[in-house]
Amino acid sequence: MSQSKTVLLVRTHSDATTETTYHWAEMVKQHFQANNWEVIELAKNDAVRSQVEKLLLNSESYVFLFYGHGKSDEMVGQDRMPVIDLDNQGLLKDQKVYVIACLTAQQLGKEAANIARFYLGYEQEIQFPIDPVYSQYVEKCVNKGILAMLDTPECTIEQAGQQIVDEYTHWIEYFTIGEGASDTGTFLLSIQLRYNRDAVRLFGDVSATL
Repeated sequence: MSQSKTVLLVRTHSDATTETTYHWAEMVKQHFQANNWEVIELAKNDAVRSQVEKLLLNSESYVFLFYGHGKSDEMVGQDRMPVIDLDNQGLLKDQKVYVIACLTAQQLGKEAANIARFYLGYEQEIQFPIDPVYSQYVEKCVNKGILAMLDTPECTIEQAGQQIVDEYTHWIEYFTIGEGASDTGTFLLSIQLRYNRDAVRLFGDVSATL
């Protein structure tokens, strides 16, 4: 299979938070596979620096997906050590990077702006309730961009980023002035959705597609 149709999915599973994001990544993985993409997965104990570096060193072009914990300057692996940080960010050269983790757009995303083809991430913490009744709406938002690019090949990362923002806005309105405005739980969810929406950041070539 062409290297250009290969996804490198890195996802950790070490606590209640990453148990949820691990689940979010599963749907994306299955969607890529259904569209005849090759998915190389580093999950749980394989989601560590040595494994990530090994694959990126041998890669020409990946769609690089990360689901897990983050800090301002790193993506955190299963062993709580960074899989990508400022020291090895050069491995993201020409990669298409989509990160579902807290804070990484503060520094790592900015530093990678002229290295990766594009880098989409979050500048602040990604907030969501653990209860899947509510967290499913955050899932819809965080995955919206990458799925839009997959379903519509001409969709650029800039357009995908706008679709993420629009998806957040749709559910914010639904849970504040729409049919979903029902109780304290939905009100708190709307606050989390708004916080996440305002934290989305995109760096690199905004015209890039998958």
